[in-house]
Amino acid sequence: AMGFHPYLDDQAQGCIITTFLYPDDPNFDFPRFYKELSDRGLVIYPGKLTKADCFRLGTIGRLFPADVQALLLAVKEVLSGMGVSLPVTQQKTESEGILTG
Repeated sequence: AMGFHPYLDDQAQGCIITTFLYPDDPNFDFPRFYKELSDRGLVIYPGKLTKADCFRLGTIGRLFPADVQALLLAVKEVLSGMGVSLPVTQQKTESEGILTG
């Protein structure tokens, strides 16, 4: 496991978009993360939340297990290339209402 946790708990989370907090690692650079995944044909979305830095993954359409496996491998390779330590850590911030565990 790479250590990512969804922003919302299971009871509040939908099935089309899943939001993840940025890793706490200072080497994480979202513009680079986004570009390197996009260069591989994998498009993620910047977060739309105002209280936390996050990104979103869409899971709608004609997806197969191999698609998810390719995304996970690419995420791992891009993070490793940035020097982000795995598994990532993500701070839970009660004052911001973040619902991860």
